[in-house]
Amino acid sequence: MRDKLDNFLLATLWLLASTLGVCFWFNIRFGFNIFSSAHWHHLAYMQASQNPVSPAFYISMVISVVVIICGLYLLVRPRFRKFKIPVRDVSKPVQNIQTQPSAPQPAPTQTPTATPTPVATEPMLTRPPRLNIAVTPQLHNVPLPQQPIQTPSMASELREIFEGAGYTVKNNPRIGTVQTELFAIGTNEVLWIGAVGIPTTALQRAIDTVNQIFSDTLDDIIINVDGFIISAPDANAPGAPDILTFDNIDALRQYMNEHKNPPLGEDDNENFEAFSAYISTVIDYLGKI
Repeated sequence: MRDKLDNFLLATLWLLASTLGVCFWFNIRFGFNIFSSAHWHHLAYMQASQNPVSPAFYISMVISVVVIICGLYLLVRPRFRKFKIPVRDVSKPVQNIQTQPSAPQPAPTQTPTATPTPVATEPMLTRPPRLNIAVTPQLHNVPLPQQPIQTPSMASELREIFEGAGYTVKNNPRIGTVQTELFAIGTNEVLWIGAVGIPTTALQRAIDTVNQIFSDTLDDIIINVDGFIISAPDANAPGAPDILTFDNIDALRQYMNEHKNPPLGEDDNENFEAFSAYISTVIDYLGKI
């Protein structure tokens, strides 16, 4: 709604400014007032009586109309956001096979000796090189507390809560050492990341990794990432205060009922579809690093 109001005000300002400019040009060049009905009647009389009219007058009239229409189009044309999809450079790993030198054969003698048993050599396989990616999550040797066992009902409840609040739920990837329990997107480029039973600092590191990918692949587009944890062990003194913590899933349900996703505007469907496709690609990328 705000964009439509801005476009209307810009279009009105452009029409007023261009009209005044055209009026000024015709007054100083041809002595013709475009706001005077008498001047238009006189022009019609000259055309009807086949009196010569300067061709520059008609050329100026055509150019003025074209400039006004083109300027109006440039101001009010729809603008769609572009999301760049990160492309992984997958190279075929090369295996270097090294063989051990065979044992030297003993020199033949006159006396019969037992035939030596050939020793089979096993190839030495080297580890394939890691993919060269732009973002490498930093792993810290932090002992993780015992996490509660997740059940399918927990995941289905989280999906139900966010879908009921109007969000679109995606697959939840593993980011470094953190297994997320929810990935959901909403309007205005909002992304929710949820986990269960981990410290707030662990989820914050995962969110920092995701934000770094966004920074490397997007231009002038900010994605707002919100994180939450159910049953966080450091809920009383969170190490990452920006992470929301809930004692149980019922507290999360109550919070999301009060913070529903705003509906899409009439002109936002294409932007949201592009945003959704971009997040799906990022999730697939996170699952492979």
